[in-house]
Amino acid sequence: MAMKRCPVCGEKFSDTYKNCPFCEEEAALREGDKLRRGGKRTAHGRQYSLITPTLVILILIMAGLLIYLLYGDKIAGKLKGEEQTEPPATEEVVPVKPGQEGTGEGEGTGEETPEDTTPEGTENQDQSGTATTQSDYEKAASLPDGLTLSTTDFTLKSVGETHTIQVSGGSGSYTWISEDAGIASVDGSGKVTAVSRGTVNVLVTDGSKKAVCIVRCNVTGSAAATTTTTPSGNSGTTMTSGSGSLKAGSAVVVNGGNGVRVRSGPGTEHEALATVPNGASVQIVESAGNGWYKITFSGVGGVNTTGYMKGEFLENR
Repeated sequence: MAMKRCPVCGEKFSDTYKNCPFCEEEAALREGDKLRRGGKRTAHGRQYSLITPTLVILILIMAGLLIYLLYGDKIAGKLKGEEQTEPPATEEVVPVKPGQEGTGEGEGTGEETPEDTTPEGTENQDQSGTATTQSDYEKAASLPDGLTLSTTDFTLKSVGETHTIQVSGGSGSYTWISEDAGIASVDGSGKVTAVSRGTVNVLVTDGSKKAVCIVRCNVTGSAAATTTTTPSGNSGTTMTSGSGSLKAGSAVVVNGGNGVRVRSGPGTEHEALATVPNGASVQIVESAGNGWYKITFSGVGGVNTTGYMKGEFLENR
């Protein structure tokens, strides 16, 4: 075994070593010192950081968790395609007392409420005496069927003709509503009265179920009244109306269900002055044309009031 000298460190070593073992040992010592000072280590000539892949994964997981806690709801909403919307505002409906003029949206617009748009100004009432409106009918019409009627379709042939509908089932406490009291009115016992020509639904409900009957008012003689004017106090002059012959003088309100509105002019577009109950006494002054009559009646506080009413709600005494 021969010896040779390292040209770098000058030490002799066996020729069985490819490189100088003394130089390699010195290099290893320098690497160890560097590792202790700088936190680095060498392997096959490459350097690696002390931050391991596991630590990187933990950092990513914590970052994802933080993002979820801060923005999780918004991200979930976008993924589901949901939009943040405000709940619809409820619309308050203010009931109108019988005899009051409708005020539209509550700003004094002068438009009539659904109650005032009834051609002859009649209103329906349930057994408790509470006035019903078109919105009451629509609410009741949305209820499921479940009550039984004695008839579901009948015809009335003259103004003032009546027919009583019998109902069974449900709670036993019923409310009757006419879809249009200007065609046919109905009272709390189910008695239907023909008012003018047309077809209308009459509905009964116990609050949870309903039943509907079709009422056909094939009344005749509903042409417009002649426009002959009769002087006040002349009770002997006959004035022809759609409901027959009326004379100037004493009369009584009929066919009005639970009351008939008196208008300030001959038409439903005029202001409602008051609601005169069925059976009330009035004085016919003169014909106003188109089936309307000028009348006088005892108003609030006994004051004599002048207004207009349809002829089919009047009858001479």
